[in-house]
Amino acid sequence: MSRILKNTHTVDPQDNRRKAKRRPILDTFSLFVVVSTKNILRLKINDLSELGIGFNFDIEGEAEQAPIKVGDLLDLQLYLNQSLHIPLQIKIARIEDAEKIRKIGAEYTDKTSKGYQALMAFLEMLDRLADAALIDAPGQFPEAPVK
Repeated sequence: MSRILKNTHTVDPQDNRRKAKRRPILDTFSLFVVVSTKNILRLKINDLSELGIGFNFDIEGEAEQAPIKVGDLLDLQLYLNQSLHIPLQIKIARIEDAEKIRKIGAEYTDKTSKGYQALMAFLEMLDRLADAALIDAPGQFPEAPVK
């Protein structure tokens, strides 16, 4: 069994230099983002915090098709599963080219919106789960209670 938030060396959630705690997102979650300029492409989320989001802006090899620059405002949908999403607006703060994929760091622009408030509730739930929940290893299922 493993914890529900990944432990990674590239993102330190306890990094005191940051203004907000980052939460690295496991691939076992069905979380992804869709950006208005990218049509319906599902983009991988790297981490979430109260101030912003980190995600991959590209699927390998298509960087030239969607220009983006620091300061751009984008509408983003944060999908919690295949059909339930939270609408957010972001401002691009950082773009990192990483071998054919641009990694984006963005800040939320409207912290009074219902979408942002829903995100804060979701992050609070993630924090509570991280303290107690475990993920079973592939093929490992809990045994049924004996009656």
